[in-house]
Amino acid sequence: MSSLVLWRHARTDHNAEGRLQGSLDIPLEADGRAQAAAAAARIAAHVGDHARVVSSPLARATASADELSSLLGVETVVDGAFTQRPYGVWEGLTWDEIRERWPEDYDRRHRGEEPFIEGWGSSAHVAARVGEGLRRWYDPEVPTVVVSHGSAIQLGVLDLVGLDTSSRAFGKIPHGAWHVLTLSDSGAWHVDAFSQGAD
Repeated sequence: MSSLVLWRHARTDHNAEGRLQGSLDIPLEADGRAQAAAAAARIAAHVGDHARVVSSPLARATASADELSSLLGVETVVDGAFTQRPYGVWEGLTWDEIRERWPEDYDRRHRGEEPFIEGWGSSAHVAARVGEGLRRWYDPEVPTVVVSHGSAIQLGVLDLVGLDTSSRAFGKIPHGAWHVLTLSDSGAWHVDAFSQGAD
């Protein structure tokens, strides 16, 4: 049986500082590249020699994906369906800065609700975009590794399994970790492995 492996990109300096990235194109530095290389080796052992690697267009994802692609001897394919949700005017800020400037929206977000800020990507839109991309790339014969982002992966999984976007059933996926999903004969998606490789 084939599978979808949903891999969150390795950690960036922005991540280490607690800054929201969203659509900002932040690169991987040395620590992130080392984390990506270590994860790529473990994923390569899981998927074997015949797998496809598809990535968000953002540099932190493509750099992570390229570590795996080089091990498998394939080219990374970029698909905008897997880019991160936009965080609007919050991008580049820390949660402390956000709480100080937008206290009500900060509280809404931490209750799992949508903040009312300029440029925020709605959960419904992101879930539909990522879910469509995952269904499109699934191949019953060849495993596909999708390198994406925390919110995008979380919402895409909820879309596949048919849960509301407000659900916290799967929580956050750590940087460099991955989920494994399979499609049953009944057409139902199953999360077979959760947050593998988490530090």
